[in-house]
Amino acid sequence: MAEKQLHEELLHLTEELIRIPSTHSRPQEIHNCADFIGKWLKGHGLAYRKNISGGIPTILVVPDSETASVPVLFMSHFDVVEGGDEDLFVPRIDGDRLYGRGAIDDKYGVALSLLLYRQLYRKYLSLGRSPTEIPLALMFTGDEEIGGEHGAGHAAHQISPQFFLAIDGGRPDLIVTREKGILQLELTAHGTAAHAARPWLGHSAFDILTADYYRMQELFAETSSDHWHRTMVLSKCHAGNGSTNIVPEKATAFFDIRYTEKDNAQELVAAIRTMVDSTVTVHALEPVFEGGTSPYLDLLVSVSDGAAVGFEHGASDARYLSQRGIPGAIWGADGGMSQHSRNEHIVISSMFKMYDQLEGYLNRIQ
Repeated sequence: MAEKQLHEELLHLTEELIRIPSTHSRPQEIHNCADFIGKWLKGHGLAYRKNISGGIPTILVVPDSETASVPVLFMSHFDVVEGGDEDLFVPRIDGDRLYGRGAIDDKYGVALSLLLYRQLYRKYLSLGRSPTEIPLALMFTGDEEIGGEHGAGHAAHQISPQFFLAIDGGRPDLIVTREKGILQLELTAHGTAAHAARPWLGHSAFDILTADYYRMQELFAETSSDHWHRTMVLSKCHAGNGSTNIVPEKATAFFDIRYTEKDNAQELVAAIRTMVDSTVTVHALEPVFEGGTSPYLDLLVSVSDGAAVGFEHGASDARYLSQRGIPGAIWGADGGMSQHSRNEHIVISSMFKMYDQLEGYLNRIQ
């Protein structure tokens, strides 16, 4: 198949995937998207298996199902963040950009992986080689946007790649091998209610919570210009019981903390508990992603047209594989950092270039 035809098919398949509003407020659409991927694979004679964990579907394409061992795994996700307006699920092309929810995060990654695998499968058949020798496996998950526990978290134990590439993040000039860990806390302060006309008879829970917040900030000083240090955001706060004339007896705040490999998350929680008067509840504690080293990473760098190897401040499902000691990286096309925004898009020429680069990468693994 000519390069131009493949590029056109990649664009069309990405558009089809965008049209499926696979948000977590519409769980059936997440299943519909998994079924669409399964139907596409089956239509091209490609074997796969579909897993369900916690109600979340995952699609695995493994050349040798007996061993589940493979040189390289490509992983991407087909769930997307809430769109708000339905027109975000209507793909739109404007110049060199494809707009739509999931365009860059992460429907194009699914489409790109599917086409790369199919072309590799056809090549092996044409050479008289067994499809079980294909050096590539695929993982498509349906819960990356809500933590990935039942998608990559579950499927990571069912496959044994020597290296993985998460096509979900990074950018053409940056291959990511480090991401921060996640610590999500809730602080609950308890005070004494009183009529707002006599505040001296009470003790505002919000005042307690505010004082705790300022104490916590002492642990999060900016230490480097590239911001590779722990950070804290007070993301949600509530005080009182709805009445406007009562000193609030209870106040709660939620914190999103990101930390690096230089931090000990458990010690950080212990330090916070020691310094605040509020009750501290840990809702999530996810590890740092460290991709490690691998000849497959070196090969990826060599086909990347000069991309640097570095870090990103976000988090992804890559951590589930690195926790098992599997080296890996995160790389992606150019989307202008538009993930989760109303103008989410992918630069079409960048998507085509990445396809060509990864095709060359796989050809050199054989």
